[in-house]
Amino acid sequence: MKSVLLRTKPDEIKIHHFDLNTTNPWFKEIRKHVTLAQLKREEIAVPHGYRLSDLALAHQSDIVRLAVLAEEGGIYLDTDVYMLRSFKDLLTNPRDVLLGHEGGDRYGLCNAVILARAGSEFISIWQDSYRTFDSTKWNHHSVLMPKQLQIQHKDLICTLSPPIFYWPFWEIWNVQYMHDEISAEEIALLRDQQAAYSGSMYENQLAYHSWGGHAYLNELTPDIVQNKDSRFNLLLRQIAAHPI
Repeated sequence: MKSVLLRTKPDEIKIHHFDLNTTNPWFKEIRKHVTLAQLKREEIAVPHGYRLSDLALAHQSDIVRLAVLAEEGGIYLDTDVYMLRSFKDLLTNPRDVLLGHEGGDRYGLCNAVILARAGSEFISIWQDSYRTFDSTKWNHHSVLMPKQLQIQHKDLICTLSPPIFYWPFWEIWNVQYMHDEISAEEIALLRDQQAAYSGSMYENQLAYHSWGGHAYLNELTPDIVQNKDSRFNLLLRQIAAHPI
């Protein structure tokens, strides 16, 4: 949330939720900057034969984000996505949906970052595809399906290269690249890159998706972020150093 507040001037930041812990200190820091929108599970359309509450949380979120975007439009971000630069240049795109490719081979379109206008035809088609939803296929409808739909409906969506949102990727060596301690020379290089690219690691990078399921994130504390020199921690320090 803080990265969004620092990098852009949104009209509104909304947290759509079922249940939310509002007592933790991190939430209190950003509370006055966000609007809470409580959802009811029974009001969310789900694939035939399923109840929303029976699905894995990731699949619940996949379904809910499309429902909210279909009605309200906006920019959806996973909670483990950090905005490094403003998305303002993307907002004037003539197509109603923008998604980023996942991985170097571009076999899928990841749904961790979605830009969509309300009433988007592509979002509606994506929602309809959930008629074939299978809860045992982890990323079929969240990553593989939008890529298949993009091939069929090229005029409805703008796709972006992996470095915009999703590089480095989720393979273990890429995760290690971000979280392993780096040398003084590597620190200097990263800082030079950040200075050249307005806070990003790469010229075209607008955000970093930290692939939150990995153990590295569970082990992070404020002390580790401040004292361990990894690429990820250096990115976070740049955000943490500035008041909202």
